[in-house]
Amino acid sequence: MKKLLLLLPLAALAGCAGYLSVKVKHRLPAAPAASRPALGALYLVIKPPPPEEGELSSLAGALLGKSGPDMNFQSLARRAAKMLRQPGSRLCAWRVEKGGGKPSDFADRLNPSGLLVLTLGAPSVSYKKEERSAVQYDRKRKKQTVKSKVWAYSATLPAEVHLLAWPGEAVLDSWAEVFTVSEDRFDKAKEESDWYTDNEEKLFAQVAGRIADRYAGRVIERFRPVFAVKKDEESEKAAELAGDGRWEEASAVWRARLPQGGWRDQLGLAVAAEVGKDYAAAEEAYRRAQALAEGDKAAKPVRWGEIYRDLERARAVQEARKCDQSWFEVKTALLPFSDETTSIDGPVLARQLLFAQLKEAGYSLLPLEETDERLRRRGFSDGGQLTAAKPGDLSAWLEAGRLVFGDITDYGEIMAGVYNRRMIKGGFRVWAPGEQELSFGESVVRVKAPKSLLGGLAGQLAKGLVERVRNKPLAYEAGIFSRQAAENLPAAVK
Repeated sequence: MKKLLLLLPLAALAGCAGYLSVKVKHRLPAAPAASRPALGALYLVIKPPPPEEGELSSLAGALLGKSGPDMNFQSLARRAAKMLRQPGSRLCAWRVEKGGGKPSDFADRLNPSGLLVLTLGAPSVSYKKEERSAVQYDRKRKKQTVKSKVWAYSATLPAEVHLLAWPGEAVLDSWAEVFTVSEDRFDKAKEESDWYTDNEEKLFAQVAGRIADRYAGRVIERFRPVFAVKKDEESEKAAELAGDGRWEEASAVWRARLPQGGWRDQLGLAVAAEVGKDYAAAEEAYRRAQALAEGDKAAKPVRWGEIYRDLERARAVQEARKCDQSWFEVKTALLPFSDETTSIDGPVLARQLLFAQLKEAGYSLLPLEETDERLRRRGFSDGGQLTAAKPGDLSAWLEAGRLVFGDITDYGEIMAGVYNRRMIKGGFRVWAPGEQELSFGESVVRVKAPKSLLGGLAGQLAKGLVERVRNKPLAYEAGIFSRQAAENLPAAVK
């Protein structure tokens, strides 16, 4: 709640039934009242669209390695986190659930106040040629109707949202919506999948905005009266101090007057407590003021019911539990990847990028150079050798409470005329003493078939040459691969 703003000058007290009005800004979520205690420390679980076989009737085929976009769930989570960072709502961690597990996976470690489960349907894109009409005026101001042909592109993304209590997973709120973005183009130079990639952020902005509207709430303005007893210098001075935002000084006057003072002084103390966000004390003082003011017509402007409803919402928000961040504080070592490919630099690059992703996700990481040096002292110079050691021994040598193993099975590019396939595949294991081992796999496959044989081949060769010179083969795909691998684990919101 922001600082109260004075609406009516103190000089007008005598003309407004002996009180001045101040404005209070509150946030009013659209979600049911029962859901509000769960909003203070949310754990967001994103469930991606299921893979679909066949033609690209939908863009979810990209997740199977077909040509098309790789949905950036990280961007969606960060958008939602930013928009939910409001009084009464906050996202403290998020994760992408790809393996059909329970939304509550990891919730026992994070101990949030609620689970926000976002289930995305398969995104789809369409385009068609349409005629548009526009009214224009020539130099003589004569109206003309100009017709033009355009390509109308449109993409949709269905989503379902469930808010669950934690613990217990009781459903507190559920809703669904289909989000749409469209654009008129004067040519069909963009393939459907490329156009979707360019506009995915617009869809994600809509999703995050809708979530924020429902759970962070919209700003509303409330009015609180501060009364003064006419021709009472002390009472008028207290109201003047309150109007200047000097609530502590005003409260000292009201408290000193309480033994002989009336409901006006008690009401002033109630408003001051609300300003100080001591909502329990504010409610107690409001109720005493209401009891003292019973039968007094001068108290008619006080909206007692509205005040109590606002305080109830504010107290529910204030008492929400905070997330447990100890999961991210465990010292974690990202071990050298085992390599079943012919690429020398590729697996090294993928490991570096995954390290950056995990660091951004809030994990306490042992530096890669220090990890490699400690392993070399024990005779391990390659990721493929690590199977000869017990995880417990590796953990002790590295002084790390968590180990992340990686195995790269494919890392390369195939060029055959206009056909170009760039592919990275691998699996990961996460080990910690006394915990169940986690395992997951990732793959990024991008296929391009340019219309021009010579142009496509020249572009492929030039891109590959630049990557090899920089020792960063398949750099773009490696970035997607590392991001998608990190999404399997919870990420902290900073």
